[in-house]
Amino acid sequence: MRNSPLVISLLIGLIVVLVIGGVSLLVKVNFLSSVYKKEVAKVIRLEKKIEDLNKENINLHEEKVSLKEKVKELNTQIEELNTEIKKLEKLKEKLEENLKEELMRKEKSIKEE
Repeated sequence: MRNSPLVISLLIGLIVVLVIGGVSLLVKVNFLSSVYKKEVAKVIRLEKKIEDLNKENINLHEEKVSLKEKVKELNTQIEELNTEIKKLEKLKEKLEENLKEELMRKEKSIKEE
């Protein structure tokens, strides 16, 4: 019986240590749980951002392709217009030559009269 109070004291001490350890673990688990929830929310936000960026990337790629096609069309139009300008310049030269010839004929005819 002499050892009874000692055993009871040791058991109470062990129970107190276990309770303190349990409370400490509970606090750490709660903290880790809140951190985990925050990180999961962050991951979800980042995944949403990645999805949005991928959609934007696809849209920009489509727009890039569209703009390249427009550039090709405009370059074709420019080439056609340059060809037309050259034709018009030749026509202008011919008209100027014809006008000069006509003027010279009129001058000759006026001089002859």
